[in-house]
Amino acid sequence: MKRILPLILTLLGLCFEAHAQKGLAIQSAFDELAVRPNATEVVMGAGRLKKYRLSLFHSLEIKSPSASDRTRIEALIQSDAAQAIRHEENGGHRLCELPNVKATHRYIFYRLGSQSLTLIYIEGKASLEQIKSQFLKKQK
Repeated sequence: MKRILPLILTLLGLCFEAHAQKGLAIQSAFDELAVRPNATEVVMGAGRLKKYRLSLFHSLEIKSPSASDRTRIEALIQSDAAQAIRHEENGGHRLCELPNVKATHRYIFYRLGSQSLTLIYIEGKASLEQIKSQFLKKQK
């Protein structure tokens, strides 16, 4: 029983974390597109992200996305961007900072490359500047 309880609690935590972006339009992209053979989904919870002051990292990368996939995801992002408090766009990159929920920052990142598209949802206590400095360090 001592081994089962931590396992159950961990699984319950992962279920909660994987659905943290419920209420956002992009949730349907994670739900429906992640099961495709050309898609890779990554979900990391607070345990792995604690040193970055984050509680959830959820990404979806689609290799060789169809035009309809690109259009659909961009429409979902546009829908969520309507409530954003901050937008940044640079070429094929887009960032939306959403209103905080219970003192938790929420961000949507989107990148459209020539061969793939990437959608990332992040939440936690880290500010946008902290995330950028941690993950967008310039290559030397």
